[in-house]
Amino acid sequence: MLTEAYLKDHFIDAYFIDSERQNIEILTTSEDKSKVFPTIIPFDENNHMLQALKSVMSIDELHENTYKKKQTERKLFEEQVLNIAKKEGLLFNEQKLDTKFYPTLVKGILDDQENEDHLFALKLALFEVEKIRNSEDSESKSKIRKGKTKIEVLTEAFKLISEK
Repeated sequence: MLTEAYLKDHFIDAYFIDSERQNIEILTTSEDKSKVFPTIIPFDENNHMLQALKSVMSIDELHENTYKKKQTERKLFEEQVLNIAKKEGLLFNEQKLDTKFYPTLVKGILDDQENEDHLFALKLALFEVEKIRNSEDSESKSKIRKGKTKIEVLTEAFKLISEK
């Protein structure tokens, strides 16, 4: 049973555990402080345990703790997802081209030749290449812009880059 006196010596933390903010988890230590015990209470102003909690933490602090806990959980979740994606080869690392990348690149270039979204993204990426962007060969640059397939666009880009 959580009392004001017990919480003064054994309180660790408290936060809401549901999105509706109807239930609170309170963490306390054992008498010898060797164990941590969670206690879940309803958010009810008439609840004597909520009144005891309010002696060590305000409702504003409870909301702030909940926000911080959710932010920390989200950050840890995102890190875990990124680690899994890297491990499974699902994440592309520009700094380290992996041999698994090339089959995806070839498939991306040769499949669905006239996909407008892919074609547009390819043209944008090509104009990020300094030699293409700064080239004075306006005819080749125009052919890249007007290309109807990925092969046409890349052929013109390779010609432009190959020029001396």
